[in-house]
Amino acid sequence: MNKKKWIIIATVVAVLGGGSYYGYSYFKGEEVTEENPEEKPTFPTAVVERGDVKKTINSAGTVEAKAREEVKPELNGKVQRVLVKEGQSVKKGDVLFTIDSSDAQLEIQKLELEILKAKKELSEIKQKKDNIKATKEGKVIDVLVEEGQDVRPEQVVVKLANTDYLKIIGQFTSYESERFSVGQKVKVFIPTSMYFVDGVVTEVDRIGEKVEGAGGIHNVEVLVKKPGDIYVGDKGEVQFTDDKGLLYVSRNQKEFQLPDEIEVLAGTYGKIGKINVKKDDVIKVGQQLFKMDMEASGMELMEKELALKGSLLNMEQKKREIAKNQVTAPISGVITKLGVKQGEAPGSEPAAIIMDTTSVYFMAAVGELDIPQIKVGQKVDVYVYAFGTEPFKGKVIELPKEGKKEEKEVRFAVKVELLDKADFKHGMTGDNDIIVAQAQNVLRLPSNAVEILGPGQGTVMVKDPSTGDPMPKEVETGIEGYDFIEIKGGLNEGEEVLVTNSDGM
Repeated sequence: MNKKKWIIIATVVAVLGGGSYYGYSYFKGEEVTEENPEEKPTFPTAVVERGDVKKTINSAGTVEAKAREEVKPELNGKVQRVLVKEGQSVKKGDVLFTIDSSDAQLEIQKLELEILKAKKELSEIKQKKDNIKATKEGKVIDVLVEEGQDVRPEQVVVKLANTDYLKIIGQFTSYESERFSVGQKVKVFIPTSMYFVDGVVTEVDRIGEKVEGAGGIHNVEVLVKKPGDIYVGDKGEVQFTDDKGLLYVSRNQKEFQLPDEIEVLAGTYGKIGKINVKKDDVIKVGQQLFKMDMEASGMELMEKELALKGSLLNMEQKKREIAKNQVTAPISGVITKLGVKQGEAPGSEPAAIIMDTTSVYFMAAVGELDIPQIKVGQKVDVYVYAFGTEPFKGKVIELPKEGKKEEKEVRFAVKVELLDKADFKHGMTGDNDIIVAQAQNVLRLPSNAVEILGPGQGTVMVKDPSTGDPMPKEVETGIEGYDFIEIKGGLNEGEEVLVTNSDGM
């Protein structure tokens, strides 16, 4: 409430004398004769009476629905079906529209492939050995890997030659070749030495080759243990006697050769850390050829495990997104806005707005200087502009935790429940008086009849009983309302005071 200032200058008094204020009566100064042309000023008066006093805080505000939710789909894609329309009432959980999830399905398929690949790679890493050992014996003729190189189980890392054996090819007709099989024991005749050595058939060519003048020729490969007096380049012929005593002898003498190269496979995944073998080394079965870099394998294992976890999480997220292709109502209410169409992707604006209009509230924007006086449960008079000056009863039901800066001041949204019913619409504007203090059937004076000096202290102007001139008198005040001020002491009911302040509130 604005403090009142005493105005006792004659020009203002003359104006005040022209009418009545709050039904006040007038004190008249003594009539002035022609010999005394100066009249004493006259003042309106106010009577100390009993009544109600209330202190209110006024603020603007808007009518808001009980609940209002903006709907935005979490899944990207075009709208597949729209199942509602504006103005329709829906219940919480009702499907509003569906989103085409085909793109998300494709992403899931890609993730499934990534997961399979990651699991395979992880399995390979877990199968890694810390070394590569020889699975065969022989003389090293080539080392095919380098330190730091990655290898796979089926990769050839070393080539060997078995120097304890020689091989020779015997050529036979198609009929004769049918008498041979792998693993069969035969004899090899050495013409230069005129003796036989034992051999074993290691390969039979069943396809054969057409030779001019000789019909079809089939090669039979025989492996013999190398005796000391047979060398690569020496010639011999393969012979075989069947159960009936028939002798089969290969055509044309052929040269002895070294056996085919023996390939040693890595047998594991990993990176070569150290090479323990070189060309011309003679190795035995079980001998360590390479030491693997297990530190690199440990890091790789960790990376692959993290990659697999990431892919699994992405998969779970995509599945959840697909489950959200049905966009549902978050609350029960009325669809006040629908912003989606079939075949179109939702934009940045809400796809739908749903409001629960079963009850409405008035949100009062209270200033930061007034908010400390507001308490839950205080009564409120609400004025909605659409209904003129009719007041609607309400009460404060919720105070905000924080304010919102608007231009140069901070406002706090105080929630007021509207107790009176009317056709309120969300967004209607108005103002309200929040009753922060009130007293009933107490002594009171109009606000412009009291000058407030401080808390509980004030002065009024009364008529000096001796001279009739205005004189101040101290009073004890209580609640300071917009229209009236409570008088707790200094005046009695029915006493009159002068109203020397005509400015009103």
